[in-house]
Amino acid sequence: IFEKKFNLPKVKKLCSAVMSTLIFMGAQTAFVPAVQADELDYIFTSSSTDTDTNILFVLDSSQSMNEPYLYIVALNDPATNPNAADVQALNAERTYLQSKLVNTSIIPPAMDYSYDEWHCPPEYASLIAEGVFAGCPVANSPRWFWRRIDIVRDVVRDTLPLLQGSNVGMMRTSLNNRSFVPYAEAGYPEGVNKRTAYPDTARESNGAYVIQDLSPIDSISDAQNMAARLDATYFFHPDGVTDFNAQTPLAESLFEAYKYYTGQSSIWTKAVSTGWPQYHLDNIDRAAYSSSNINGNYANQMTECSSNNIIVISDGLPTYDWHANSQIQALAGGSVTAPVPGPGVDEVEDVLPEHTLIDELSGYMANNDLDPNQTGEQNIVTHFISTWGSDSNTAGDTTEIIDAAVAASGGFHEKITDVTELQSAIQSLIGKIKAEKKPIIGYNLISSNASGTPFDRIDEVYINIWEYKNDRWAGNLKKFQILEDGSLVGKNNQPILTLQGLNQGTMSMWSDEVDGDDTLHGGAAAHLKAVGTNRFSVPKNKLNKNTYIRQAQYLLTPTNNQFNQNDVGAANNAERTANLNWAGGMDVYDVDGDNDVQEVRRSLGDQLNSPPLIAHYSNGQNSNPVVFTGSNEGYLHAFDTDDGEHLYSFMPFQLLQKSGSLTGQGEDKEYGIDGELVLWHKDVNSDFNFYETNGGIDTDEKLMLFFGLGRGGSAVYGLDISNRTNPSIAWYIDADMNGFSRLGETWGKVRPTFIKSSTTETRPIAIINAGLDPALRAGNAASPNLGNAIYILDAETGDRLWTISNSNADIVLPKMTNSIIGAPAIIDYNRDGLTDAFFVNDIRGQIFRCDFYLENNQTAMTCGNIANAQDSNENLLFMNSLDVSINKGAGNARSIVLSLSSGDRFNPTASTDRNRLVVFIDPYGSGKPANYNYVNGMPMSLSNITQVPNTGTLNSSAYQYGWYFYFDHPEEKSFAQTLTFDNKIFLSTHSPSSGSTGNSCSAVSLGTAKLYGFEILNGSTIKTDSGDASSHLLWEGEARGLPDTPYMVTDTQINALAGSLRLGVDDSSLDLMVDPVSRTYWLQSK
Repeated sequence: IFEKKFNLPKVKKLCSAVMSTLIFMGAQTAFVPAVQADELDYIFTSSSTDTDTNILFVLDSSQSMNEPYLYIVALNDPATNPNAADVQALNAERTYLQSKLVNTSIIPPAMDYSYDEWHCPPEYASLIAEGVFAGCPVANSPRWFWRRIDIVRDVVRDTLPLLQGSNVGMMRTSLNNRSFVPYAEAGYPEGVNKRTAYPDTARESNGAYVIQDLSPIDSISDAQNMAARLDATYFFHPDGVTDFNAQTPLAESLFEAYKYYTGQSSIWTKAVSTGWPQYHLDNIDRAAYSSSNINGNYANQMTECSSNNIIVISDGLPTYDWHANSQIQALAGGSVTAPVPGPGVDEVEDVLPEHTLIDELSGYMANNDLDPNQTGEQNIVTHFISTWGSDSNTAGDTTEIIDAAVAASGGFHEKITDVTELQSAIQSLIGKIKAEKKPIIGYNLISSNASGTPFDRIDEVYINIWEYKNDRWAGNLKKFQILEDGSLVGKNNQPILTLQGLNQGTMSMWSDEVDGDDTLHGGAAAHLKAVGTNRFSVPKNKLNKNTYIRQAQYLLTPTNNQFNQNDVGAANNAERTANLNWAGGMDVYDVDGDNDVQEVRRSLGDQLNSPPLIAHYSNGQNSNPVVFTGSNEGYLHAFDTDDGEHLYSFMPFQLLQKSGSLTGQGEDKEYGIDGELVLWHKDVNSDFNFYETNGGIDTDEKLMLFFGLGRGGSAVYGLDISNRTNPSIAWYIDADMNGFSRLGETWGKVRPTFIKSSTTETRPIAIINAGLDPALRAGNAASPNLGNAIYILDAETGDRLWTISNSNADIVLPKMTNSIIGAPAIIDYNRDGLTDAFFVNDIRGQIFRCDFYLENNQTAMTCGNIANAQDSNENLLFMNSLDVSINKGAGNARSIVLSLSSGDRFNPTASTDRNRLVVFIDPYGSGKPANYNYVNGMPMSLSNITQVPNTGTLNSSAYQYGWYFYFDHPEEKSFAQTLTFDNKIFLSTHSPSSGSTGNSCSAVSLGTAKLYGFEILNGSTIKTDSGDASSHLLWEGEARGLPDTPYMVTDTQINALAGSLRLGVDDSSLDLMVDPVSRTYWLQSK
């Protein structure tokens, strides 16, 4: 036994009425989801999941792209005569063009003046001496202008930040002047068929070439680097000759893109000897190839069930575009009827669908499995943006070719008439591509009542709904009603669930429209305040105890100079601005896909592991509750429960420092406030009310909110939320602070309570586990000094009182060598409102018990290891919290029942170990044990308890120290704390999806959820209204995320509680029998 006596400061004794043997934290029950880290395999290892969105741009580099935009030119040098009228007109045009860009603070425009002296050669003027050429100067007159290719380049660069979470690549069309060069060298003779007269077999500068290999854009810096690459590769050679008369090879370029995507080699040899300019060869991205040989095979770009897209941006009809026709026909079939030379017909231009094989090739790529060796059908969808409009010589030309191609492909065609529309066209097209992907949706929730009184029926539920779509995470919070029968309904009385699944016709309580399971509509997100308002963070150098959060100096906005680059994790001022715009609530990355990146972001961020929490500000007659939710965008959000008003959002400085990576993209996501929220009401007069009837706060009372960052970091916060709309930071701890070096990722739930500090006085404390050593997630050996501790603090001030660990601690337990992530469970033996003992488990299934007592009128504590839930040769992980209850036996003898389930969250789809539920019975339910070696001088172990069969009851001598139950299948795991109710234990489990069958990329399945029930003392099956159940398995259905702790919704005063047991949003439809003699009422805090 290890013991320490501690002289606690005197605190006024508090009287507390305890409703039962279990401690409660208000009239609400939280349900904590299971997933906590990279444990998203249950989503992403399913072959039915779209793992990548690939977007390959094919950029037109034909001669027309070398021309001035709208043929607006200045004949005065802007450097020497900036005030000249034509220079001013040119500059005004640039201002207008750049006004269409949306990400200039991240990627500044790079367009600069172009200059040449080849404005109107006589032979050119004689051909088209009309329109914009009617008054053109003599040949070789100097001119300055905006080149079309430079404008397109700036627009494409500007859209890159919007593509975070996608893989993006770039191709540009090559010269494609095969057959044209000999025609030009012959002097442009008339009367010949240019399509057949000049075969030109030696020249192979056809199709397109890769200037940017498909690469992930997961951050702003990725977008900036890709923009720089585009600057360096998408331009015309300054000599004005190399790219002269480059043609428009749309079919050939698509064929080369097909070869690239599928890892084949080009049909054209890339070399100077075959007509390729050296600078084109230099700009080829060799990372696109399986080796460095640009004439070898491309590297295969397709992954299992990926979304593969090509976006072609072109300003003109296909020209000289027939040099891959035979290969395309061999692949996709089809026939070509070439244009017939004649008046007004140029046979080298394809005007109608029958002139080209673009539609056949696009259709083939979209409707055939291009990589049969991978699971699912790997397709490519082709989209087009055509700028065939008034700024082009092809004005009035038909776009039937492209319309036929997208019809065959299932893609989209954005028709624009001016390049100034290009930015919005690209955004629209990207939005349509992303909309094609189906979201993955999950939930966690909390139930409560409007009064805040724990005796009243629970009649409200607040649901965090999160989704993963297009490599981006989003979240919302919605309120619904709980009817007396336990069913969940919306404002329009429509159920949340139907037989077909989630009900899209439900209206949540804060919404004026049907929003159902739509993450980005309705709910709390619809009430978020304007950008740059109501979102706060306190920089580390400003953070002191009791700092109020809602101060103007802490507003998250780029204009607030309190935040420097280091505070927001920015490398430069542009990143600082972008990060603060995002943290201030701006939809910088267009989460909703409406092409508006300056509006309010209608997403709270996903809440994979953090259910909401209700704080009641009640006077016994009326309550004005606030609902809180953490999010992986790094915020703690607060909303009025009546109308959803956004009260404030707070981001800890540790998370603001990584705001650039919290934007929610990709499977390897960053985490923010990932820990569970905990409410503590210092209820001095034990009336459950925080306010007096006159509206003031009860004397000496306080409301506090505690949370850890979970996987988001190694900090724990204690907020004083007594002021409903203006909270303060009472204290925080993190691993950088003296005395807290063992803090790992702070997964665990803070446990606030009161203990005796003397015979007449008490003290509020907070019990905190040290969390997870991140090395365990990677399968590495754990540190001997990280995560393996328990800290006990003053709940109000954050002052450290005790440290419990294996060494260098106030209480030394040599066996405390593993990470502790489960929440401490507290026990009050004598129902005086003060904690007498607490229990906690480590990640390997060791269970520790600590007892408080008074010695010489001082608080003392002893601790020991009382049980081990697995044998020494096993490798199970016990990552859930203990569920603890007191059981009254014969002759008033009381025991403590400890239930704990196993499941490896790091590998939720693995099937190597047989997981189980373990129930230990601690015989010391009325006081501190003499020692902690209960069985033959050793802790309890599996050898001291009995395995429960699938059916039946154990004999009376078999369960002295407990029982255990194996799950049916090796892949089945438990990811949540059990529920103890009416002498029964209820358990949820998860089995991963078996994946898609056949060769189809079907809708995502999150696996199967199961609900089990056991009699608490012997593990036998439980009763329903039809008698004993035939199996411990009570219910199973589709998983909606990893299953939470089951919960009970009851209002009936009869024995049969019909349909009262729920798992998340699912109703088990079970009729359970409650013992009318020994029925126990309690509120359980997990």
